[in-house]
Amino acid sequence: MTISEYYTRLEAYQLKQVDIQKNLALQSWFNQSVQATTGSSKNPKPKYTKFDKFFDAVSQENKIRSFFDPDYKPAIVTENDKQEQQAKLFVKRQREWEAIQKKGGK
Repeated sequence: MTISEYYTRLEAYQLKQVDIQKNLALQSWFNQSVQATTGSSKNPKPKYTKFDKFFDAVSQENKIRSFFDPDYKPAIVTENDKQEQQAKLFVKRQREWEAIQKKGGK
C-alpha cells in the first residue's frame, strides 16, 4: 500500500467515524429533546431547537477534508459559519460608521 492510499483510507475511516458520531449525537439529541429544557417549569422550551446546533457534522467533515487536502474549499457553509460571517461584517460596518461619524463631527 502506498502512502497516498494509506491517507485516502485514513480519511475515509475518519469520515465514517463522523457518521457514527452523527448517529450517536442524533440519538442523544432525541433523548435530550425530551428531557433538557430551559425556562420555567410552566413554560419549558427545548434547549436546542435544531439538530445542527447540537452537532455540526458538516463542519467536522470540512475539518477532516481540509486536513488531508490543503486546497479543499468547503462547498457547504454551515449555519454557524454564516452567522459568524454576518457578525464580523456587522462589526466591520459599525466601525466604519463610527469612523465616518468622528470625521464628520470634527
